[in-house]
Amino acid sequence: MKSRIGDILVEMGFIGRDQLETAVVESKKTQALLGDVLLRLDWVTEEQMQMALAVQSGAQRLDTAQAELEIDEELIREIPESFINSHGVFPFARDNGTIKVATANPFDVLARDQLARMTGCRVASYVAPKEWVANAVELYYKTALTIDSDIERITHAAGEGAFEENQIVTLASLLIEKGRLLGASDIHIVPDAKLVRIYYRIDGVLQQRNLFPIKFHQGLTSRYKIMGDIDISNPNIPHDGRIKYQGSSGEIDIRVSTFPTHLGETTVMRLLTFSGVVGDLRGLGFEEEDFDEFSKSLNQPYGLILVTGPTGSGKTTTLYCSLMTVNKPSVSVMTIEDPIEYMIPTIRQTAVNPKAGLTFANALRATLRQDPDIILVGEIRDQETAELALRATNTGHLVLSTLHTNDAASAINRLLDLGVSASILASSLNVIVAQRLVRKICTRCAAPRPIQEEERERFTRNGIEPPAEVMQPQGCDYCHHTGYRGRTAIYEVLKVDRKIEEMIYRGALQSEIEEAAAGAGTRLLKHQSLLKVASGITSVEEALRVVAHG
Repeated sequence: MKSRIGDILVEMGFIGRDQLETAVVESKKTQALLGDVLLRLDWVTEEQMQMALAVQSGAQRLDTAQAELEIDEELIREIPESFINSHGVFPFARDNGTIKVATANPFDVLARDQLARMTGCRVASYVAPKEWVANAVELYYKTALTIDSDIERITHAAGEGAFEENQIVTLASLLIEKGRLLGASDIHIVPDAKLVRIYYRIDGVLQQRNLFPIKFHQGLTSRYKIMGDIDISNPNIPHDGRIKYQGSSGEIDIRVSTFPTHLGETTVMRLLTFSGVVGDLRGLGFEEEDFDEFSKSLNQPYGLILVTGPTGSGKTTTLYCSLMTVNKPSVSVMTIEDPIEYMIPTIRQTAVNPKAGLTFANALRATLRQDPDIILVGEIRDQETAELALRATNTGHLVLSTLHTNDAASAINRLLDLGVSASILASSLNVIVAQRLVRKICTRCAAPRPIQEEERERFTRNGIEPPAEVMQPQGCDYCHHTGYRGRTAIYEVLKVDRKIEEMIYRGALQSEIEEAAAGAGTRLLKHQSLLKVASGITSVEEALRVVAHG
C-alpha cells in the first residue's frame, strides 16, 4: 500500500510531524485536500509537493524549471485538444514507442489507458505542477499554432489603411507572447528610417524576427509605455517601467526601458519568468567538484560569497537558486536588490530606491537590525556597501553578492580598489565564482566532425584529453536554424583557503592568486568551456565566442 502524502513529506524532511497534524485538522475542517492546505500555509513548495507525489505514485518528476524540454509538435497535433483539456495532461515527447506525459495527477489511470489505446504507445507519466500543465496546453495547443498568422493578419490589414487602437493593443501582446514562446530574454523594438525592426534575444544572441512599416512604431512604443506606467508625454529622455503581463502563457514580469535616438525611441523589454529560471542549483551547469565546493560555502554560518561576470552571464539566476537552496523555516533570509527580479515566498525582499534615499548601503545598514541570518546584496558598487557587507560577515552573517569582473581572481583587486581593508577581506571571503553562459548545441541536428589540429593543441594546453570528434551545429526547425537551443553555465570556483587568504593579506598580484588557485584545483573559465565542448554540450566556436582563450 502506498504511503500517505503527508507521511512522505515528513519522511523527506519537508515538514514536521506537528505541521502535518495541524494540516490534517485544517483539511478535515475545510474539506480541502491535504496538499492544498500545506501549499496554502506555505509549509511546502510546489516543487516539494511534486517530489512527494512522484514518490507516492512511482512516476518520474518533470523538472519544469531546468529541463530543456524538446516538445514534439507532431505529437501535439495527433492528440485531440478535447482529450487534453478533459484530463489535464500534456504529452510533450515520444521516445522509442513511449509517450511522455506531464500531469498533476499521476494516479489518473483512465487517461493513461485511453492515451495508450489512442496512440498505440506506452505512456510514461511525469509529475508536474497543475498550473504548468495548463499553461503548456494553452501555449502549445493554441498560441504556438496561431501567433505568427495573427501578427501577419494585423499588420497586413493595418498596412492597407489606418490601424485601429485595438489592433496595436493586440499586436503588442502578440509580440510578448511570441517572445515567451521563443524563450527570449529580451525584446527590442528598434525604429529605422522606414521600418520598425523587432529583435528577440534568444540564448544570449539577438535575432531579427519581424519587420513592420514605420507607422507602427509610435503606437507600439506608446502601448508599452502605458502598460509599464511610463509617462508618454516626454520622448526625449530615457524611461523605465515594469509590466505585470497576464497572457495565454501565464504571468510574465517585464522590465521596460525606452531610450531616445535620432530615429525615435527604442524600447527594450526584459522578460522575467520565475518558474523557468529559478530551480535546482545542481541543474545550472556546475561540474561535480565545483558544485560540492560551492554548496559547502552556502552551508557556512558566515562569510562572503561573490558571483562575478558581465551583464547577462546568469549571476542573478545562480544567486536566486542559491537562496532557494538555503531558504528554510529556521533561517531568516533578506535581500536588497535593484530591482527585485523574482519574488520568492518567505524571503523578505527589498528594492533600492536612491531617489528616496534607500541605497544599497543604507538598506544593508538597516537590514542588519532586522536579525537576518543570510543577506543577498544585489551588487557591490561602492566602498561603503563593500565595507558594510564585510562587516556583516564578521558579525555572523552569510552574505551573497555580485561584482562585474571578468574572472574570479580579479574580484579581489576590484574590492581592494574600492578601498576595503585587505586583512578584513582576506578573513571574510569564502568563495568567488566567475561564470558565463554558453549556448547548447541542438540535440536534433548537431553532427560530429573530426577535431582539428589547432583545437587538439588547445585542449592539450589546458590539460584536457582531446576528443577524437567535436559536435558541429547545423540548424533545423527545432532550433530555429541557429544550431543551438538553450544555454548552460560554466563556472570558475575559487575557494579562499589559507594560502589565498595570506596572499590577499600581503597584496599578491592577481596572476599569483590565479596560479595558486589553479594549483589548488580551481579550473579557469577557458578550461571549463573546453570541458563542455569535449562532452558534446557546446561547440568549439561557441566556447571561443564566450570565453577569452590564450
